[in-house]
Amino acid sequence: MRYNIHEAKTHFSKLIAAVEAGEAVTICRNGKPVADVVPPAKPATVDNSHLFGLWGPPPKRGGTPEDRESHLVGPTDEDMLDEMGL
Repeated sequence: MRYNIHEAKTHFSKLIAAVEAGEAVTICRNGKPVADVVPPAKPATVDNSHLFGLWGPPPKRGGTPEDRESHLVGPTDEDMLDEMGL
């Protein structure tokens, strides 16, 4: 789908609806493409099954240093560590 700038301003809602539907829209100035409006990239999924030391819920304000560090989640399973080669 192609729009000149004036058309794009006039039909902006229609342009955005097309992009939301997965269509790419090219914006032109005097018939020459100057911008492409495309749907955002889908976020990559991350496999966290092999990670350790992940962040847990944020700690509450104040407290002891141990309390403030309690949001770190460490590995506790020796078999899991062996599988990771650690």
